[in-house]
Amino acid sequence: MYKKLEKIVISHLMIILFWGLLFKNKMLVKEGPILNAVSLILVFTLYGLIYTEISNKKIPQRFSVLVIFSSLLPLGLILINDLPYKLAFFLISLISTSLFIKRYIILDNVKYINILPISRKSTQIFTIGLVFFIFVVIYLFDIDTVMINIFIQIIFLITEFFFILFLKEKELAFEKTFKLYYLSDYMASERDEFAMIIHDDIIQDIFASKNYLSSKNPDIEYSKKILTSLEKKARNIMKFYQSSLFEKANLETSLSAIFDNVSSLYPNKNIKITKLIYSDLTEDKKLIRLISIISKELINNVYKHSDAKYLSYELYKKGNLVYIEMESDGASLVDFNKIRESKRGVLLLNLLIDSNSGNISYGLNKDILTTKVSLEVERDENYFVR
Repeated sequence: MYKKLEKIVISHLMIILFWGLLFKNKMLVKEGPILNAVSLILVFTLYGLIYTEISNKKIPQRFSVLVIFSSLLPLGLILINDLPYKLAFFLISLISTSLFIKRYIILDNVKYINILPISRKSTQIFTIGLVFFIFVVIYLFDIDTVMINIFIQIIFLITEFFFILFLKEKELAFEKTFKLYYLSDYMASERDEFAMIIHDDIIQDIFASKNYLSSKNPDIEYSKKILTSLEKKARNIMKFYQSSLFEKANLETSLSAIFDNVSSLYPNKNIKITKLIYSDLTEDKKLIRLISIISKELINNVYKHSDAKYLSYELYKKGNLVYIEMESDGASLVDFNKIRESKRGVLLLNLLIDSNSGNISYGLNKDILTTKVSLEVERDENYFVR
C-alpha cells in the first residue's frame, strides 16, 4: 500500500522545490491571496488523493499516474508569476481531482484511515495545536506569506513521509504474520497428506497381507510379494521425507537422489528427465541443502500437478548468484494460476528463497511451464570447482 503513496509524496516534494526555484529567480507570484489559496488547495488535493488511494486497492496504475499530472502539476505551475490562464489551470486540477476521487474513493473505508499514526482524538488535538503554533510563529517572527506557506507545505510533506514509513512497517509486520500463518497451515496439510499416504499406501497393504495370512489356506507367497512391495514403497516414502539425506552427499548426488525418490512416488508417470548441473558445491553444505530442498519442491510439483512428458533441469552460477531453471510440458492455465496464487507449497518456496535474497518467477507458453530461481551466494570462487 505504501508504494501507491510514494509517487504522491515525490510529486509534492517536486512542487515545493519548484516553488523554491521560482522564488530564487524572482518568478514566484507576489499576491498573498493567490499563494494562500493555492497552498491550501494543494493540501486538500493531497489529502483527497492519499485517502482515495488507500481506500481502494483496485485503482488502475495508469489512472494513479495520470491524476498526478492532471491534478498536482497544474497547481505547481499556477504560482509562475507570468503564467497566463491561471484560472484554466486551477479548473483542470479541480475537475481532475474531483473525478478521480468520485470514481475511486470507497467511503466505507475512509473512516478507518488516519494520515497520522495516532488516534483520531489525538489527531484533532495535534491539528489544533499545530495551527495555533503556526499563528504564534507568524506573529512573533513576522514571517511573510511565501515563507509561511512553504513552511506549512514542508510540515505536511514530513507528515506524509512518516505516514509512509508507518504503513511500510505495518505492512511488513502483516506480511510476516501472514506468511507464518500459511506456513503453519502448510505444515498441518503436510502432516495430513503424510497420514493419508500411511493409510493408503502402507496400512492397506498390511491389512491385505494380514487377511491373506489369516485365511484357512494362507497364500504365503502372495503375502511375501505384497510385503516386499510394501518395503520398497516405505523406503521411497522415507527417502522423500527425510531431509537429512541432503547433508552428507555432494550436490549432484543429492539431486540424483531427489529425482529418483520423487519419481518412485509416482510409478504411473513416465517423465523424461534432462539434467544439466554446471556447479560443484561440495564445500557449502548449507547451500547444498537449500538447493536440494527447493529442487525437491519444484520437481514434486511437476509430478504431482501436471501431465508432463519431459522435465528439463539446469543449475548454474553467474556472478554471485546461483540459478535453477526448469521447463516441463503438460501444464494448463489453471495449473499456472494455482502456482501463482498458492498459499502453501509455493509460499514455503518463497519463504526459503526470500530468506536468501533470491527470487522465483514462473512463465507459461501454451502448455510449457518454465520456472527460474535465483539465490545469492558469497563471492567466493571456492564454491565452484568447475
